Amino acid sequence: MSLIQHEKDLITIEVARKVARSSQNKVARNAKVSGATINKIVNRKWHNISEEMWRRVRVNLRINTKWKTAETVNFKLVNNACRIAKSEGITLMIADNAGKGKSESYKYFERNHDEVIYIECMNVWTRKEYIKNLCQAAGVDRHGTLHQIVDRFIKHIKGLRKPLLIIDQFDKLKDSQLDLFMDFYNEMDGNCGFILSGVLALEKRILRGVNRAKIGYEELYSRGGRKFIRLDPISENDVKLVCNTNGLHDEQRINTIYHTCEQDYRRVKREVERYHLRTLQQKEVIFEEVKAEMPKGVRAEMHYMHDDEISKALTASNNDVPSAISKLKEVYRYTALKDSEIKHLINVFQKKQEPVTA
Repeated sequence: MSLIQHEKDLITIEVARKVARSSQNKVARNAKVSGATINKIVNRKWHNISEEMWRRVRVNLRINTKWKTAETVNFKLVNNACRIAKSEGITLMIADNAGKGKSESYKYFERNHDEVIYIECMNVWTRKEYIKNLCQAAGVDRHGTLHQIVDRFIKHIKGLRKPLLIIDQFDKLKDSQLDLFMDFYNEMDGNCGFILSGVLALEKRILRGVNRAKIGYEELYSRGGRKFIRLDPISENDVKLVCNTNGLHDEQRINTIYHTCEQDYRRVKREVERYHLRTLQQKEVIFEEVKAEMPKGVRAEMHYMHDDEISKALTASNNDVPSAISKLKEVYRYTALKDSEIKHLINVFQKKQEPVTA
């Protein structure tokens, strides 16, 4: 499915905001595209930017054009922890079950605050891949030997004002990679805040390492304040807030979602998406019904005016309806439809294409 106009608009707004906060080159490195592509997006020279390129930018910059973050109890708790760690230059450790809203809250904080570096760790990373991905997240050149990359990363962080490094899924790192945190901490103590986050296994692993006197674990536990922050259970009010924020207001449906989500926001999101998918399918039916209800003299011809051509005309005319009508009449040059009839069809199409916020 191709990206429609409003999605590209949202991506452009987010890219422009990131460029304003850092630099075009840094955003390009994070997005894994050329600086020229970022320049074209920001300046709305979209005509030769492929769908694949749009998707690459959206995914690599973690731009979600459909889902809206709700300010749940855990969202506020995590954001407050990030704010304290950043302003005070301290290390905080957060461990709780998956699906409690940790990662979504970190991503929101990273999007809305300067000098914040967020990374989600993976089991398969080697030590060098770990530091290279940290550099990628920071918009720093990731080429060279391990020693060169580490030095470059530390030098970059030292040049930032009150930076915060959020290492999510910290429990997935191997011991040799965990040791790198100690290097970062020792080099930047007091000048950089850290959030070390993971599932409950992270807390168990650290405490087990401390009890067994494993090298590095006591130091890590000490620098994290010898305390793991836990999140609150997901309440029905939280689920309602998430649903309402994302366009679902059916009280009975919300109640069902809460009682079947099993304390997992991912399941809440999936149910909201299903709800909106059904709504979108209903809009498709309505669109065809409107065609069928048009005057007999034009009904048959209307069925030849396809959705994709309407979408292309609107995109090419930057959503200006009169211009879109002209472009459609160029495509369907022998159409007998009046401008008012084409306009009505465009209006119905735009209703169908309104953002489905899930």
